Amino acid sequence: MQVGLFEDIGWKGLLPLTRLRPVWHLWWGMDRLANKWKRYFGWEVKGLLTHRSYLHKVFPPIIPTGETIWINARLLPLHDSLKNWLEDLAPETLYLTDEGVPIAVRTRQVLVPNEALENLSLSIASPPPEIPLTWLQAVTDLFSLTSRVIEADWKHLQGSSGPLPSALSVRGKDNIFFHPSARAGAAILSAEDGPLWIGPEADIQDGAIVQHTNIIGPHTTIQLGARIRTQNSFGPYCKVGGEIGQTTFLGFSNKSHEGFFGHSVIGEWCNIGAGSNTSNLKNTYGLVRLYDPALGILRETGLQFCGLIMGDYARCGIQTPFTTGCVVDIFANVVGTSFTPKYVPPFWWGEGQYWQLTKAIEAAQRMQKRRGKELSAEEAELIRTQYEALVPPPSCP
Repeated sequence: MQVGLFEDIGWKGLLPLTRLRPVWHLWWGMDRLANKWKRYFGWEVKGLLTHRSYLHKVFPPIIPTGETIWINARLLPLHDSLKNWLEDLAPETLYLTDEGVPIAVRTRQVLVPNEALENLSLSIASPPPEIPLTWLQAVTDLFSLTSRVIEADWKHLQGSSGPLPSALSVRGKDNIFFHPSARAGAAILSAEDGPLWIGPEADIQDGAIVQHTNIIGPHTTIQLGARIRTQNSFGPYCKVGGEIGQTTFLGFSNKSHEGFFGHSVIGEWCNIGAGSNTSNLKNTYGLVRLYDPALGILRETGLQFCGLIMGDYARCGIQTPFTTGCVVDIFANVVGTSFTPKYVPPFWWGEGQYWQLTKAIEAAQRMQKRRGKELSAEEAELIRTQYEALVPPPSCP
């Protein structure tokens, strides 16, 4: 089975997490979305296509030849019946939802970047009503659907757990996967009510309490005395401390110190100052509105709990209090001890000022160097492209 993943306009609903990456590159659960099709269904993902040309230098289109099933990258492979249906797709037929969202197409035609699927010579059809379709539609799905993704990852778990270190206090041993290269001190693991996956080179330090339905990604450190509630997904190379619940860290980000984060999503290369907190519940107990960067408006989430959405390379100073349903865009710098606004624009430096582009790139280079990585010329060009597109020109005196 040769599979390709394509990105539709729905990436805008996942801003600011999709400014610097296509949807399939999001790390959620045990791995990136693109990898789950192989691990769940055994399908090789040979094609990757986004029509956003500014991403192509970092994420070049990969267009295989021969018959390929192209699948919307926002579709989550959570159901075996979905696998069976996709395997039996009628050839040269584009399947759309009732709302017109492209689901999948089986074709021998070669897809062309910047050319819509609808422009191909295809028949149009709807999926059978009994086929369950679970979508990544809103940025808040990256915390509200985390338990479902963790359970699906666990169902398709590969490899055997290593022995649990004797210093650990453990409940629910059979629900714990501890990679043989992981480390742990005198911590508490409580997994009686759900799975707990601790990945390669992860480190659970002394005094940490980690509950069930959690993913601790490769090379991620749970700091001394951390309290990790349920339904968290920590990607690779994170440092996590304080109290955290139902929050997704995409990877390479630090929240090393005290402070509560709940019902939140943190991008890559973010840094959280000591003592910072998110508010994830309004004083009125009402539903939370969230700023939509694509539309430039506040929209209803339908959620009673919603904390912080933070884009890549953003950071905050110590003791930052994030207002309920706060969106911080890429490279934003948040400082101050009063509650944040509902939206902090990209490349914001504070008090009506924006980063200089060269300074932003230098900071990104330093951040990656601390993780033993190097910002590529292509990544720097992507940052420049976004800076020029998102930062308003200086006003005339």
